[in-house]
Amino acid sequence: MSQTVVFHGTGHRAGCTMTAQCVAELVAKEKKELMVLFAALNGRRSTEYLSENSVSVDEFKIQLKSGMGIDKGMLSPSKKAENLYIIAGIDKEEEARHFFPDMAEAMGQSLFSKFDLVVIDSGSDLDNGLAVGAVKMKGLKYLVIEQTESAVRRCEKMMDTYEKLGVSFDKCILSKFVEGDPYTLNYVSSRLSADKSRFMEVSYSDKGRVSEMEYKTLLETGSDKYRSDILKIANSVMEAMNLDSINLRRKRTWNSFI
Repeated sequence: MSQTVVFHGTGHRAGCTMTAQCVAELVAKEKKELMVLFAALNGRRSTEYLSENSVSVDEFKIQLKSGMGIDKGMLSPSKKAENLYIIAGIDKEEEARHFFPDMAEAMGQSLFSKFDLVVIDSGSDLDNGLAVGAVKMKGLKYLVIEQTESAVRRCEKMMDTYEKLGVSFDKCILSKFVEGDPYTLNYVSSRLSADKSRFMEVSYSDKGRVSEMEYKTLLETGSDKYRSDILKIANSVMEAMNLDSINLRRKRTWNSFI
């Protein structure tokens, strides 16, 4: 049975794209028997950490608008792994207004069942149809939030919008997490009136700029601690799919896909 996982951020620098792509890549690499799709359904292209030219959602605009959807045969495996497929987001941000929530739904109905796992980067704004359609999809939903006052405040303001859309998040991820920061897990969960057991952490990495320059995720450029945190998120997905956990050897060198 196919599992859809949606990651949504509270700001453009929250780390939503990085986290979502890392989870998709890790599962594809460690669970080669699973067919994995990573799709950017938001108002941006979201390919900062991809060195290859990926097919864009723009190329399917006519099919999605007509309700025909997308056939898996229209896609090609990523260079990163034979079981990983990637659909980049919108090429031109000003074109986002031409995409509507039902187009995301058409993609889901026609394509997602062809994959074991679908990982969606819905970005950090709900001002475009693809993102709205993505966060309303059935499946696991992870909210990615930074340890900053502006991020927490924005999340508080968005709660009414999430409620109106009927969106609830299964997990909250404290991104770029730093021990000793005053915005602790307990404090942020209290501010958001959320059970702290629903929170996960992804450690801060000083390799972010390196990742952008080399078009790689932090799985390849980051620390063992960062990979360990991503592994926990990936295994929470495996648990939801009733699959065995992924185990990585400690101090293992992460080999590049390419």
